[in-house]
Amino acid sequence: MTFRKLREHTKHVILSVGDMLIDLATGQVGLLVQYDRRVSIEEDDVYFWHVKWTTDKTQDHTSAINPIWMEEEGLKLSILVGVFEYHSSS
Repeated sequence: MTFRKLREHTKHVILSVGDMLIDLATGQVGLLVQYDRRVSIEEDDVYFWHVKWTTDKTQDHTSAINPIWMEEEGLKLSILVGVFEYHSSS
């Protein structure tokens, strides 16, 4: 699938607070907890998701492998290419 087609498919991935992600490489489970719009002067506004990730019991949440804030388009692409398994809360 070409990058252009992948970007078109991102329109069909609708993310919501409470949705769950599973990182297929690490086994970490993430929960989408907050949606944030950030204004960009150079580009269109950019949207981010705050993801609360599970960690090893010996670590705190700040040492999670995956980023705590993820840009929405990149997150959608990661779901489409199979980096994350996605489960909708609805």
